[in-house]
Amino acid sequence: MLYQIGLIALIVLVILIVSKRVSSSKNENNNLVYEDEMDNEELDSIDKEIH
Repeated sequence: MLYQIGLIALIVLVILIVSKRVSSSKNENNNLVYEDEMDNEELDSIDKEIH
């Protein structure tokens, strides 16, 4: 019985570690800045880079 509880606790711990790593990798790629959040200088510099 104690073996089964320990095994379940180990599985839950592994799942928590994996989910934390997956969520942190998603957060790194989700650093988007939208046009509404930019000021005019930033928008002008982006326009110059594009053209």
